[in-house]
Amino acid sequence: MEDWKRPPRPAFLVALASAALAWWLAGDAAPPAPATVTAAPSAPPAIVDTLKPDQTLSGVWSEHDLDPADLTPVVEAGMPLFPWRSLRPGAVYQFTFRPDGRLDGLDLKIDRDRRLVIRRARLGFAASLAETKFARATRSFSACLEGSLWETITRAGEDPSLAVLMAEALAAQVDFYTDIRAGDCMGAVFSADVRPDGSYKLVALDAVRLEGSKKTQEAYRFAGAGSREDWYDAEGQSLKRRFLRSPLKYARISSRFGVRMHPILRRARHHDGVDYVAPVGTPVQASGDGVVRFSGRRGGYGLHVELAHGRDYVTSYSHLSRIAGGVRSGAGVVQGQVIGYVGSTGMSTGAHLHYRFIKDGRNVDPLSTDLPTGTPLEGDDLVRFASVRDGLRARIATAGNDRPGDGLWLAGGGSDPDAPSAN
Repeated sequence: MEDWKRPPRPAFLVALASAALAWWLAGDAAPPAPATVTAAPSAPPAIVDTLKPDQTLSGVWSEHDLDPADLTPVVEAGMPLFPWRSLRPGAVYQFTFRPDGRLDGLDLKIDRDRRLVIRRARLGFAASLAETKFARATRSFSACLEGSLWETITRAGEDPSLAVLMAEALAAQVDFYTDIRAGDCMGAVFSADVRPDGSYKLVALDAVRLEGSKKTQEAYRFAGAGSREDWYDAEGQSLKRRFLRSPLKYARISSRFGVRMHPILRRARHHDGVDYVAPVGTPVQASGDGVVRFSGRRGGYGLHVELAHGRDYVTSYSHLSRIAGGVRSGAGVVQGQVIGYVGSTGMSTGAHLHYRFIKDGRNVDPLSTDLPTGTPLEGDDLVRFASVRDGLRARIATAGNDRPGDGLWLAGGGSDPDAPSAN
């Protein structure tokens, strides 16, 4: 029989079937198992909290169950930059951790503009201070009085301590207890250090304008050639008076100079001074440079201080709760120095200051008498002053109209590092 007519051999058929089966199985083979991936451990969440009353750093450590071994090196790292005894209740702090659970660092908000930052280093911990970066700016505002000067400034979104600076700048022209009325308008230009969030720290007041129903008063800060900065009115006349118009920064007048019904004697009697009502302990300022002529208790005046201002003037301050240290007979005082504190000693029905102003041996009304002034500007100083005054006037006049929404003329920029906050 010929070869092509022979039947296939069994061995050959088995091999062919095996190859076909292998090819078919290879086409439907299951995919290889994926490689196992181990996720990196995540760090424990940060702890943000505030310091409780009477709590120490050691107490904070115990409260949050932190590793006691880390306490001493953290304290030692921060000590050169921050005295831990200065910790105050309410201080915000934040602890961060590493993936292995160990403490990574501490952020402590010291105040609004400083944070103590402590981080784990190669050997122990390292500390640094993160401070707000300020931009120096000039700011202006204007508003009409609604309520007190303090309330009006606060309502305008400005630092209420401006009220103190404005009162001091105009102290010789305006008594802020009696001379201002609702509807009077004011404006100011001042320099400030501005934070990235738009809030600011007040640096200095440069100009103030008060428009009353009868009179407009202005004050501008200026330094003449070879002299220190001082306050001048719109004409360049010095506002440095020998005397403050009032010895208290904030108070109200309960009794003026002149005839009145005495509250204790219950009969008409000449009132030889002005009574200012203020809380017990309110500081009383010397209204001018002088020498203490009397300091102590004097009859119905209670605790009493008298100051001699040269040969012509004497001022007196009565019913004090106490007299400031160092204010004794023969001692010198300067204008604005605290000489005592409001009280109700002697013949008094309540806490107030009885203030007298004596000229050439006679009691005069301190609210209406003309007060002696300093030296006016002249020549080149007056020319330079006029230019400065006009620029500041223009800023007050356009306050809120020709500037960015935040009211700032920025002199620089900066950013504040992230700070912890406890909500």
